[in-house]
Amino acid sequence: MQIRPDISYTLTQCWYTRSHIPTAAKRRDEHGALISTCRHCERPIRSCGGKSWTLADGVDLDELASHSHVRYICVTSVSEGQIIARYVLEPELDEAAIKARCEAVIEQHGASEPGSGIDVRVMGGTHH
Repeated sequence: MQIRPDISYTLTQCWYTRSHIPTAAKRRDEHGALISTCRHCERPIRSCGGKSWTLADGVDLDELASHSHVRYICVTSVSEGQIIARYVLEPELDEAAIKARCEAVIEQHGASEPGSGIDVRVMGGTHH
């Protein structure tokens, strides 16, 4: 079998790991998200918090969730890119109660362990 470099394509690291790594050049878009280019696949990528990067040409579930009227705690496996759990927060909870609930969720999922790969964030809760 002969491989022809001009027509064969090599799969990049991010295709296997689903982790895009930005180049040094980053900028912010009109919504405040970071925009860059993946140093492996050279496709446009974006990040809302700078921790994880997703392809910029797809649907950004974090962006959609940030516009939700329901406030909740989201537990995500960063390495798998999957939501592990969501805990809906009652609207009447104050910031101290939300912080206590977050700490309980972090302990429950072992997110404070070094190298856990678990991200816990409060999402949604827009008020119109």
